[in-house]
Amino acid sequence: MYFIRAGLLLLMGTMSARAQTQDRLSLSDAIIVALQNNPTVLKAGKFQEVADARILQAGRIPNPELGVAWNESQSILKPNEANERDISITQPIEFPTKRSARIDVASTEVQVARLRYGRAVVLIAAEVKQTYFRLLLSQRVVKNLDRQIILFRDLQEQLNAKYQAGTSSYLEILRAKVEHARLTNDIIEAQREQQRHKHELNLLLGRDAEQPIVLIDDFPTLPLHLNLDSVAASLSERSSTMRIAELGIQRQDQILSLARTTYLPDFQLGLAHQRRGSVAPLWGIELKATLPLWFWQEPAGQVQEARVLGDAARLNQNAVALQVQASIRNAIEAVKTTQSQLITFDTSLLADADDILSSAINQYQNSQLDILNLLDIYRTYQATQVEHLRAMYNHAAALAALEASGELPFDTLFSSGD
Repeated sequence: MYFIRAGLLLLMGTMSARAQTQDRLSLSDAIIVALQNNPTVLKAGKFQEVADARILQAGRIPNPELGVAWNESQSILKPNEANERDISITQPIEFPTKRSARIDVASTEVQVARLRYGRAVVLIAAEVKQTYFRLLLSQRVVKNLDRQIILFRDLQEQLNAKYQAGTSSYLEILRAKVEHARLTNDIIEAQREQQRHKHELNLLLGRDAEQPIVLIDDFPTLPLHLNLDSVAASLSERSSTMRIAELGIQRQDQILSLARTTYLPDFQLGLAHQRRGSVAPLWGIELKATLPLWFWQEPAGQVQEARVLGDAARLNQNAVALQVQASIRNAIEAVKTTQSQLITFDTSLLADADDILSSAINQYQNSQLDILNLLDIYRTYQATQVEHLRAMYNHAAALAALEASGELPFDTLFSSGD
C-alpha cells in the first residue's frame, strides 16, 4: 500500500505539473523544455556519442589471421591424405605510435563535440529568450491598447455629454469614432502578432502551436555597468567558438603526427604448426616487416596535406578571435544603448506623457483645447507607452544576444524580473 500511495502521489504531482506547464510558463522552464526537445540540441548530443564511438575505432587492433594448408595430396577431395599439413596464425602489429596518434585525434574530436553541444545549448537558449520576450512584448502591447480603449471610451462619454449640451459639434463626435476605429485596428493587428509569436515559441519548445501560454516572467530590469574592454576580453577567453578553433589547431597537429607515422614500418608475427608425412609435428615462427620504400608518394602527400590544413586552422583561429571579439563588443554596446534608452523612459518620458494627457483632458473639459489637439495628445501618450515596451524588449533581447555572443550559460547575466 505504501508503494501504491507513493505511485499515486507521484502520478498526481506529474499530472499537476504538466497541467500547470500547459498554461503558466516561466523563462527558465521554457528554456529547459526547448533543450529537451529542440532538434539542434538533440543532434549535437548525438554527435557527442558519435565522437565517443570514434575513440573505440581509433584504438582498434588488427585482427589475427588463421590459415590452414594441405600440400602433396593425391586428390583435392581428400585433404586428410596430404603429406604436408600446416596450421598457422598471424598477428599484424602496427608500429606502436600509430595507435596512440589515432586515439589522440579522436580524443580531441570528443572535446570539440562537447563544446559544440554546449554552444548549441547556449544559442537555442538565447533564441528561446528572444522569442519569449517577443511574445511578452506583443501581449503587453495588446494590454496597453485595451487600456487606451478604456480611456478613450471615457473621452467619448465626455464628448457625447458636451454634444448633448450643445457645446460640441458632430464633427468632433465623428473624429472620435474614427480614432476609436483606428485603435480597434491596432488591437487586431497586435493580437495577430501575439498569436504568431505564441506559435513560434510553442514550436521552438516542441509543442503544439495552439497550446495556450501564460508568461509569468517579466522583462529584466537589472541595470548593468559593463566595462567594454574587460568584459570583452573575459568573454572571449571563455568562448566555446574560440576553444573549438584552438582545438582545431591541436587536432591538425595530431593529424600531422599521425601522417608522419606512415613512414614507419608495420610488422607481422606468425606461429605455425607443421606436419610432414610421418615425421613428428614441427613448430614454426614467422616475423615480417613492411618496407616503406615509396615514401615520397602517399606518406609525403599525407604529411604535406596535414601541414597545410594546420596552417589553415591557425588562420581560422585568428579570424575567429577577431570575429568573436567584435561580436561581443557590438553586443555590449547594444546592451548599454538599450539600457540608456530604458532609463530615459523610466526617469522622464513616462511621467511626462501622463502629465500631458491629464492636463489635456482638463483643458478639454474646460473648453481650452479642441478635439484635434486632444486626439493628437492621446496618440502621443499611446506611442509613448508602446515605445516604452519596445525599449524593454530591446534591452532584454540585447542581453540575450550578449549571452549568445559570449556563449555563456542562460542564467549568467540576468534573471528576468530582477
